[in-house]
Amino acid sequence: MAPFSQKIWIKTYGCQMNSRDSDTLKALLIQARYLIVENEKEANIALLNTCSVRDLAELKALGKAGRLLKRKGKEPNFRVGILGCMAGRRGAELLKVLPNLDWIVPPQALSRVPSLIYETLTQNKQTATVADVPQAFDFTCYEQKLSPKPVLFVPVQQGCGMNCSYCIVPKTRGHQQNRPFASIVAEIRQATQQGTCEVILLGQIVNAYIDKDAKKNFVDLLEAVQEIDGIERIRFMSPHPSFFNDALVACFEHLHKLCPALHLPIQSGSNRILKLMRRGYTHESVLKLIKALRAVEPKISISTDLIVGYPSETEEDFEQTVSLFEEIGFDMAYIFKYSPRPTTEAASAEEIIPEAVKEERNQRLLSLLNASSIAYNETFVGTKQEVLIEGLAPHGENKLFGRNRYNKKVIFNGSSALIGSFKEVFIEKATSSALEGRLVD
Repeated sequence: MAPFSQKIWIKTYGCQMNSRDSDTLKALLIQARYLIVENEKEANIALLNTCSVRDLAELKALGKAGRLLKRKGKEPNFRVGILGCMAGRRGAELLKVLPNLDWIVPPQALSRVPSLIYETLTQNKQTATVADVPQAFDFTCYEQKLSPKPVLFVPVQQGCGMNCSYCIVPKTRGHQQNRPFASIVAEIRQATQQGTCEVILLGQIVNAYIDKDAKKNFVDLLEAVQEIDGIERIRFMSPHPSFFNDALVACFEHLHKLCPALHLPIQSGSNRILKLMRRGYTHESVLKLIKALRAVEPKISISTDLIVGYPSETEEDFEQTVSLFEEIGFDMAYIFKYSPRPTTEAASAEEIIPEAVKEERNQRLLSLLNASSIAYNETFVGTKQEVLIEGLAPHGENKLFGRNRYNKKVIFNGSSALIGSFKEVFIEKATSSALEGRLVD
């Protein structure tokens, strides 16, 4: 398909869904006979797969795009595209700040990227192509063969219909669309033939997954993946507390491949703030859910997302978040200072929290998190942990990293030949972010 010898460089911002979309795009482009390069200086085409969840993510992508377009000014045959959530949110408006872009493609049009590039190159178009948002997401794009990986992110849905008052995802990825049940199972079966032994099921509200035609829900999906030979571990993210039921909680007891680790975005511990956020649950219902989960899996790892400084958040509201944190003892959390996102209801709120107050509350939660993380991770010291080895650690010679069943990163010395295998590691040290140890002979 590629009319010229085009070398494409892709940079990814944001979440695991964006990461998986970039991997899928690489596979689609390779199938269309384009070359994927890791060094942007070698590329004829640069594609930025962007994020809009927070303002800082957009600013980073805009800055990078601006620098790439300066290069385009010197090299007329160099092309630049904005993909992903920022393209979905801002569309043609991006041309006001980046007038020389070649492509603006929202997430829903991912599968069209190779053909859009082809049209631009063959017609030598000098104006931007702004892709329309298709009514239905083409889930078949996720059935492409990817580079072999021991751990595979598997999208099961696109978009979200919750309309939380602070969240921009429905404006960037659209309403919730569920991938066909058979397509998900087929992709995972194919991945096992390339050495994948752990899957992470992805969705904006993953536990709201349903395939009405096949009459299958999320629990049915977990049970089907459990039966796939070659898959040893199952995880999922990110669930919504309101879509947990007794059947899903019970999965942590009777599905032995389902790992005892859960990322459960709570956002706040204040019932008043949760109501303003339109989250649909309460401080008390979260505690009840955690109690039920720990009844079937006492040591389950529970991480979360928390927002501090939401409009009108009082000190009493914040103390309720502190109380929830202390009661649950999250062993990992992503803590964010609230930043308004355009077109969301919360962005028009008048009771804005001063930055200094946001920062003070942020630091208090980070201090709690550090102590809670270390306390949890230290429970693994002196034990042997089965680790799926994922790759080379970023720092240190002959260092590998992997994760145990509780989703804790484990770092140890070893040969790169071990990547993709399960090995026992004796844990000798714990920090707030990782475990360190040695291979068991």
